[in-house]
Amino acid sequence: MDLHGGNIYKIFREKEVDKILDYSSNINPFGLPESLKKAITENMDILEKYPDPDYYDLRKTIAEYNGTGIDNVLAGNGATELIFLYMKAVKPEKALILSPTFAEYERGIKSAAPQCEITYFHLKETEDFQPDMERLKDELQKGYDLIVLCNPNNPTGRFLPKEEIRDLLSECDKYGTRLFVDEAFVEFVEGGVSSSLAGEDINKKNLFIIRALTKFFALPGLRLGYALFFDSSLKEIFDSLKEPWSVNAFAELAGKTLFSNTEYIEKTENWIKEEKKYMFNELSKIKNIKVYKTETNFILLKMYNESASHVRGEMLKKGVLIRDASNFTYLDETFIRLAVKDRENNNIVIKKLDEVINGDNENE
Repeated sequence: MDLHGGNIYKIFREKEVDKILDYSSNINPFGLPESLKKAITENMDILEKYPDPDYYDLRKTIAEYNGTGIDNVLAGNGATELIFLYMKAVKPEKALILSPTFAEYERGIKSAAPQCEITYFHLKETEDFQPDMERLKDELQKGYDLIVLCNPNNPTGRFLPKEEIRDLLSECDKYGTRLFVDEAFVEFVEGGVSSSLAGEDINKKNLFIIRALTKFFALPGLRLGYALFFDSSLKEIFDSLKEPWSVNAFAELAGKTLFSNTEYIEKTENWIKEEKKYMFNELSKIKNIKVYKTETNFILLKMYNESASHVRGEMLKKGVLIRDASNFTYLDETFIRLAVKDRENNNIVIKKLDEVINGDNENE
């Protein structure tokens, strides 16, 4: 089974299909912003030059967007590069990962620090996958040097407000524990980046935040991510470890262009606010599944009578690729994840899923 969603190339190689609705990948359905298309068309000559190795203008733009300083910004070739870079820099010896969650955190830790003792903090299905903060605080007493949290979490869609993250960070400070927070989907949360601690005037030395433009600005093929860090001692380490020019010229241009596109940002915020509620309500009408509430642009489902692999296969026959979520830690073969996209395609996918789970004539 594929480790991640979005591998439509493999589907096209293996299946005789010419069109797929990809609901395994959580990309903004509005597609590439027109402002970036225009900027790329008008700046083709930047390919003839090396990007600025310090990415000064890019980092300045990101800093202003997040209400922080330029020295707190690290640009990278997607969030994945920054996950692996951070783990190489801190080389944790004992790490706690809130799970189920994105698999690359574990891979990043094992790659950088094979000796690291990794423990998984179970986000329980009986608690709707929301972290029990008191239990988590008790767990911190065991002496972890790193806590890894995806917020909003992939694949559960649950989100911890910044008040709770602030409280958790304060608890981490007691033990000298670093807090790694992946906010790749935070712009889809109501309140967007204002829901993050990035711009807060508090002690954030132990906080490391990563973001990506991949999902919100529909740029999975361009690869641009960034980190916000507040421990100045890490800068020299990052500089020594990071490959030069890992952000290409078009990705740099994207970062300098998109954060000021308020029209696209507001349009997306208004869409997701309504569509995630609509999709939750419509999916909840389908028999024999449980739908988990989400704060972002994907939704987790549990099936009572079918396996994820069966449903994925049947949906593929109907021209829809969904995410089999059974390879996430603590999730079994009954879980799938769907993207939230535009209303027309969402309705198509909801109908086809009902047909697969309950039969074509179930609701007639």
